[in-house]
Amino acid sequence: MGQRHLEPDGELTIDCAARRMEVDAAAATARAAFEYAGELATVEHGRSAAVLGAVRLACRRTDVGEPDREEFAAAFDVDPDRVLAADELLAEHLGPPADADDVRSLRRRLVVVQEILAAVERGRTAGPQLPGSRLADAAPFLLARASSHLDSRTDREFPGLEATVLRDHVERLEADLEFARLGTRLYACVHDAE
Repeated sequence: MGQRHLEPDGELTIDCAARRMEVDAAAATARAAFEYAGELATVEHGRSAAVLGAVRLACRRTDVGEPDREEFAAAFDVDPDRVLAADELLAEHLGPPADADDVRSLRRRLVVVQEILAAVERGRTAGPQLPGSRLADAAPFLLARASSHLDSRTDREFPGLEATVLRDHVERLEADLEFARLGTRLYACVHDAE
């Protein structure tokens, strides 16, 4: 292994690996995964493979974009099969993320609320025009409220949407989406580390 890829003490670190693979956004999640089960992965597959396995897992669960297994071998002179095995061991101990359909549904809801918030902040009284789209199905109540302040059945006016309430809702949806992507244990590890 070339010394240029290692920290001064000779051990590969999460930060070094994330920087080298240009996935810095996944570093905090990779550190949390490694702190949780990295010792076991290190004993089974070696320190470099365990570190790279944690980075790979974090990239996948944070939606950063998972580096190809051959990239690890080329950049760090590590057997990609050992990296995959370490990744699988970490994933096994951390538990699975939410179902992909649940993640997509949360992401769609978040997009809708962000669109409505943008419209409200621009002073638009009508919500985004999304008839017949899958996004419209993600948050129909909010879309209806943003599109019309008048209930056609009762002719009563609903109060308009407030930007502060929508921002709070966006924050809750972002947290829910992160929870779904990371899975229960990894989410707790990431937030305990903060």
